[in-house]
Amino acid sequence: MNKLSVFVAALLAGTMLIPGEGSAQTYKTQTIMAASANTPGSNHGVLLNRFKDIVEKESNGAITVKVYLGGTMGDEAANVKQLRNEELHIATLFTGNLTPNAPTANVLCLPYLFTNMEQAYAVLSDQDFRKELADDVAKESGARPLGWMIGGWRSITNSKKPITKLEDLQGLKIRVSPTAMQLAAFRAWGIEPHPMAWSEVFNALQQGVVDGQENMYVTNRDNKFWEVQKYMTEIHYMLWIGSVLVSDSWYQKLDADTKALVEKAVITAQNEEWANAEKEESDSKKLTLEHGMEVTILDPQEEERWKEKARGVWPEFVNTPEMKSLSEKALAIIAAMPKK
Repeated sequence: MNKLSVFVAALLAGTMLIPGEGSAQTYKTQTIMAASANTPGSNHGVLLNRFKDIVEKESNGAITVKVYLGGTMGDEAANVKQLRNEELHIATLFTGNLTPNAPTANVLCLPYLFTNMEQAYAVLSDQDFRKELADDVAKESGARPLGWMIGGWRSITNSKKPITKLEDLQGLKIRVSPTAMQLAAFRAWGIEPHPMAWSEVFNALQQGVVDGQENMYVTNRDNKFWEVQKYMTEIHYMLWIGSVLVSDSWYQKLDADTKALVEKAVITAQNEEWANAEKEESDSKKLTLEHGMEVTILDPQEEERWKEKARGVWPEFVNTPEMKSLSEKALAIIAAMPKK
C-alpha cells in the first residue's frame, strides 16, 4: 500500500461516516433511475452499479435501481436537467459540466487549486465544506451532490507534436469541455479552444476537425484515444472531479430509512472509487504507453508559467459570496495540511 493509499484510507476511516448501518428497515417498493453519459467500464459505470448492488441488497429487493450508461439518457448537461425535473433520480458527471447550472461548483475547477491528490481528498472529506457546497449546488441547480469522484489530472493529447512548453500549444486545435473555467484557462495560455459535445470528440479527432483534447489517463483508456492521438502532455491544471448527484426535490421527499440507504450507498461507492483511483490512473497510463503514445512531463519551472497564467482567471470566477467562502475554506484546509 503506497503513501497516497494510506492517506486516503485514513481519511475514509476518520471522516466519511456511513449512515444507516446495522438496522433492519422495511422499504417502500420503488424504482430509482440512475444514469451516466459514460461507458459501462468507466469509473462512473462501476460506481453506479455498486450503488445499485448495495441498494437492492439492503432493501431486500424492495427498491430496484435501473442504470442507464453510455449516454442512453442523454449527455451530462441533459442529465442535470433530468435530475431537476425528477426524470432521473441519480446521475454522475464531470463537475465542470455541472457548472453551467451550478456556478458555485466552479470552486472545484479553479486552475491549480490542487497541486496533489491528497489536497483534493482532504477538501472533499471536510464535512463543513461538503455541506456548504452541496447546499449551494442544490439551490442553484436542483441537483444535490451526495458524493464526489476523484480521477487523475486532465492532460493534453494531440496528433501533431510533443508539447514541452507553452509555445508548442500555439496553433493546435484543442477540444475543451464547453465550460467557462476551462475555456478561460486555455485562452490564458494563448489559444482559442474548441468546445464540443463529448459524443462528437472521437470522430472529430479521427477526422482532423481538432488536433487534440484534454482529459485524464482513465478517459484515454476508456475511449482508446491512442487510436487517433500520438502525444500526451501531463499538466496539473485541473484534477478530474466528478459529482454524484441526486434530484434534490426527490431526495427531500424520501422517507428517513430510504434517504439513509441512498446516502450510505453513495458514500460506500464513493469511498471505493477513491481507494481505487490511483491504481486506475497508473494502470491507464501504462496502457497508454503500451499502445505507443509518447508522454511528456513538463519541467517544473515551465509548468510554473502555465500555473501563473491559468490562476490569473480566478478573479473572473471567485466573484460571489458563495465562491469566496468556499474557495477560502478550501485554501485553508490545504494550508493546514502537513507539508511534504
